[in-house]
Amino acid sequence: MKRFQFTLESILELRLEEEQEAEMHLGRAMGEWNSLNEKKMKHLAIKKKQSRSGSSADLLQTGLYLARIDQEIIRFQKDLDSRKDELERLREEYRAARAKREGLDKLKDKRKIEHNDIRKRVEAHALDDLLNNMNRLKQAGD
Repeated sequence: MKRFQFTLESILELRLEEEQEAEMHLGRAMGEWNSLNEKKMKHLAIKKKQSRSGSSADLLQTGLYLARIDQEIIRFQKDLDSRKDELERLREEYRAARAKREGLDKLKDKRKIEHNDIRKRVEAHALDDLLNNMNRLKQAGD
């Protein structure tokens, strides 16, 4: 009997490539988001700390500077939030690509099991025929 061959193997390979590409895009976007978040927040925290540790006699000016830094933090946080939407879109693309690939993997496994069941039945039938032929020959020789 022929060896098992999944007829949709080329499509399965394409789905695997799509999944890997979506995973790569998601990973890159998450890395950029995390890096940007870390750098910007550190930068703003340093600016804020430096302004507090300065020996400025003008408290009003320092207060205004800190308020501006707080506004930068809020603006930056909104920017990160908008990027979160993009990350979620990429996550969803990855989930969809993985689901498509997993669906074909399950179909492939099911077809392989069916193929193996048929192969076992064919082998069992061939053995039965062989035993029947041997019994006939033995009976004919007696």
